[in-house]
Amino acid sequence: MNRKITIPAIEEVDLTNCDREPIHLSGHIQPHGVLLVVREPQLEILQVSENTQDLLGIDAKSAIGQNLSLLFDRVQLEKLKICLQKENLKTVNPIKLSVEKAGKYLEFDCILHRSEAVLVVELELATTTENLSVFSFYHSVRSTVSKIQSAQNLKELCQQTVEEVRRISGFDRVMVYQFDPEGNGAVIAEDKTENLSPFLGLNYPSTDIPKQARKLYSLNWLRLVPDINYQPVPLVSSNNPVTNGPVDLSFSVLRSVSPIHLEYLHNMGVAASMSISLIKDKKLWGLIACHNYTPKYLNYELRAACEFIGQVMSLELQSKEANEDYDYKLHLKSIQTKIFEDISTSENLSQVLVKCQHNLLEAVNAQGAAIVFGDNCYRVGQTPPGESLKYLTDWVQKNLRKEIFYTDSLTKCYPEAEEFKDTASGCLAVAISPTQKIYVLWFRPEVIKTVHWAGNPNKLVQIDEDGGHRLSPRKSFDLWKENVSCQSLPWKQCEIDAALELKKAMINIVLRQADKLKKLNTALEASVAREREKSAHLKTAMSELQRTQTQLVQSERMSSLGQLVAAVAYEVTNPINFIYGNLSYADEYSEKLINLLQLYAQHYPSPSPEIKAEIEAAEVEFIVEDLPKLLGSMKVGANRIREIVQSLRNFSRIDEAEIKPVDIHDGLDSALLILSNRLKPKPVKQSYPVGNRPAIHLIKEYGSLPLVECYAVEINQVFMNVLTNAIDALEDAFLHKNLSPHSGCEEGQAKCGQIRIVTEVCPGEKAVTIRIEDNGWGMEETVSQKIFEPFFTTKPVGKGAGIGLAISHEIVVEQHGGKLSCISAPGEGTKLIIQIPLSQTYPKPIVK
Repeated sequence: MNRKITIPAIEEVDLTNCDREPIHLSGHIQPHGVLLVVREPQLEILQVSENTQDLLGIDAKSAIGQNLSLLFDRVQLEKLKICLQKENLKTVNPIKLSVEKAGKYLEFDCILHRSEAVLVVELELATTTENLSVFSFYHSVRSTVSKIQSAQNLKELCQQTVEEVRRISGFDRVMVYQFDPEGNGAVIAEDKTENLSPFLGLNYPSTDIPKQARKLYSLNWLRLVPDINYQPVPLVSSNNPVTNGPVDLSFSVLRSVSPIHLEYLHNMGVAASMSISLIKDKKLWGLIACHNYTPKYLNYELRAACEFIGQVMSLELQSKEANEDYDYKLHLKSIQTKIFEDISTSENLSQVLVKCQHNLLEAVNAQGAAIVFGDNCYRVGQTPPGESLKYLTDWVQKNLRKEIFYTDSLTKCYPEAEEFKDTASGCLAVAISPTQKIYVLWFRPEVIKTVHWAGNPNKLVQIDEDGGHRLSPRKSFDLWKENVSCQSLPWKQCEIDAALELKKAMINIVLRQADKLKKLNTALEASVAREREKSAHLKTAMSELQRTQTQLVQSERMSSLGQLVAAVAYEVTNPINFIYGNLSYADEYSEKLINLLQLYAQHYPSPSPEIKAEIEAAEVEFIVEDLPKLLGSMKVGANRIREIVQSLRNFSRIDEAEIKPVDIHDGLDSALLILSNRLKPKPVKQSYPVGNRPAIHLIKEYGSLPLVECYAVEINQVFMNVLTNAIDALEDAFLHKNLSPHSGCEEGQAKCGQIRIVTEVCPGEKAVTIRIEDNGWGMEETVSQKIFEPFFTTKPVGKGAGIGLAISHEIVVEQHGGKLSCISAPGEGTKLIIQIPLSQTYPKPIVK
């Protein structure tokens, strides 16, 4: 709610005194303890609170410059020094230390923290002589934690918490105080003595807690003020010699309270207070506010228990708030699913509107929506009228700085909205494509409500003695009602998330239909008028288009390969397994039949003429000798087919589209097995001395490689592309009889083709290198510099599309953060060097 405070006869008044008060640099403490500022490691006292005489029997001024041995004997000092060795001093607090005063030993709770290169030591009179053990602390809060964690919802969580805090602390009133997005607070749970009037349901303006106070609540879990009528105790001296300024007391438990806050508590009739911070997602969500109407001091142990309860509740806030709208979130998800189905089958946003008008509103619980597409605007449900909607969308385009904008009171940032508050008091907007001026806006109507404030939220203006003006705390906290208009129901976080999800889905349509075409057309049209200036834009657009086409071809290729391998696996694997399995039985049966024939020959060495003639005609002796060899050959062939099918599976890695540890050598071997037919001798069109192209000689120099995290299918595709190019280069060299003389072949094989594969771990052991070399003719420098560009090829039409190495470059460099380079020169062959990191910290997802 916006409020303007005006004062007669005064033109401008600065009313930000609360927010400007340096409460962490007050230079004063509360009197229920002593504070010392100490230089380490000497343990020299630099500053001390003025009340040391009362509590410790030592004059404050005389203590400056002396060692802490002034206060503690050798045993106590050694105990303190051991604790100071800890980096996190909070883990040792409080330290039980004794100080001698007038011949008697007083026990103190010593609380330590470091600030601005100095040690801050705070001493409070201890109510117990022993530190609270972990076991004892656990038993003291076990039942409380169990009750809090068993709460079914946020309301029950808050109520259980205030009851437990009040039971442990003994305060007259304990409340849970929740902040709204504007910083205003509301009491949502309360436990109190019967004689007190309830505060439950009352609201408090954001100005009640200034900005710097909220920051301190975020830094400290607990803040205690035992008696608001205390007299502040100054520090001696006022400035810290190390920083030459006031000491920072942000983390001090004794830090003095702002006079404005004390005045505020006094006006409420409160004599003592305690605040426990509630933190959610690293932000101040609210407070557990404790009030007592007489002075009340809690020792460190009780404060620690209350602080722990606040921390437990903070942890539970996330799940309890999430459960509040669980069913509603499921409903929103079902609506989103329906819209996504419509979007997936639509070519433009107009079709989406026709298909899912009702769902578009229900997705965020809005009563109206508008999709702005350039100069066109499509409306659904209740929206502002024509001209008003146009001006509003213009304002949104100029002021939407983030990916989403939402408000339940549009008039606060766009006063003109009051004209159409009945339809659009609330607005939620997302930018689909700012460059194309595509936006979606949802609207909610005005909902007039009554807010119950604890007193008039408008602070009074007072004139100081020096004539300055400041805000003063209000003196009445009686129920004060305010009717709020020009405001809709607030947007829930799940509705905001739903809008962002819809934005992502709609972006897919826009990117598919508008953005890329728009950029390309803009570049082409501009090139006519400013050819030189716009040539760079055209080149960028064309490069983006080529890259998109390359990705589409790659996706199609990998999809086709997956379908092929699936078909092979289905059609070949089962029959081969059947044949392979039956070969064992065939081998066994043939052995039995042969044994039977041999047994017949032993017992009946002189068969009848007719049988003898048939034996000679059937060449039984040859069959007996050749049949086992034949079956063995068939088994070898079946094994070979199974190996080929398995290699196809390894190469394509069906159903393995995620990053995983991979054996690089398996991928190389699978690609080589698939290409093995191309490595064999084959006829060539132009005559070769012996009429055939000799076999390509393969040299594998595999090093010892660890498993590499990568997209296996994509890396296998790189190996296939590079090896295919090497084979093509060697065949071209044979065809034109210009094979490199530096082939490295043995005598008699001077003209043979050779592919050499070397793998090794890079220096530093953060990547692996795969070098694939051929001894073909090589390339000119002008050619080698372009081989990774999409659609660049030196092959004849029909022999290659020029995308293999472009795809490989994108896979290795952009998806895996590796390197792909080429070394080549005419007559020296070609070497492709692939470097792949061993692990993928932030891998780029595969483009599908």
